[in-house]
Amino acid sequence: MDNRRLCACLLAFLFLAPLSMSLLVIEAESLSGSVVKIVSPTSTTYDSRVLLLNVTFTYGGLRYDLTYNLDGVTEGSIPMGEYRPPNNEFHLINTVFAWVTLPELSDGPHSVTVTLVAHVHYSGGGKPSTPFQPTSPGSSEYSATWRDTVRFSVCTDESYEPQPQPAVNSTPPEISNLSVHNQTYPAPDVALNFTLNSSASCIAYSLDKNDNVTIAGNTTLHRLSAGKHNVTVYAWDSAGNVGASETVSFTITVAKESEPQSEPSPLLPVAASVTVAAVVAVTAVVYLKKRKR
Repeated sequence: MDNRRLCACLLAFLFLAPLSMSLLVIEAESLSGSVVKIVSPTSTTYDSRVLLLNVTFTYGGLRYDLTYNLDGVTEGSIPMGEYRPPNNEFHLINTVFAWVTLPELSDGPHSVTVTLVAHVHYSGGGKPSTPFQPTSPGSSEYSATWRDTVRFSVCTDESYEPQPQPAVNSTPPEISNLSVHNQTYPAPDVALNFTLNSSASCIAYSLDKNDNVTIAGNTTLHRLSAGKHNVTVYAWDSAGNVGASETVSFTITVAKESEPQSEPSPLLPVAASVTVAAVVAVTAVVYLKKRKR
């Protein structure tokens, strides 16, 4: 390879490496608000025991795991469908359809849940926003999970009367009454109290847009540095819905502690008196010895 080709390859690498990382950042950020959606079956009654599970989700070039469970039992993965952009156009974020045939169903109510997990590797600066979280503390591997559930019935027997399906909860928990306000605090420890309108399976907070910290409930933000901060509280319910509080900005002004002044020891006057007395006694002895001579 001549020098010109070598220089061209190096320049291409220096240009494409940051671009590749930037594209991953864009893809991860674009997926932050996406969800996986079950197209079929829908919340209705079917007269067939063989049904096709159709799923659609947002695809951005990351690594994905797409699985499903039927009636609470994990069945396996869903093969990724092929996406062909129209008119050979380039699209960074695309919509993909995937499908799989469900196992033969019995008459009665059923439920199917699809889980989509997206993975991204961050080796440089920056990191994806919520719901992406590190797979382990300090790891550069991040993942985010989305779910969708549909309840339906199968009735191949004309005498069978299916029961009405319960409504799917799609309302996220509401977080209110944050004890942290947009104000200045004169101490490095600030109480973080809040109210939830429903039960939550997981609660966490993010301080200064850093990684989520899981908590059991009300807590205290300890040893905050002097300066500006912000905090957001998140709550997940058992259906996978996530709610977020408002992001509150506040300021910490930690006053410098004054050094305690040392008080004079009460033993010093006594020690001084003893010393003076000893000197006087020695002087008197020397004087008496001289006179006796």
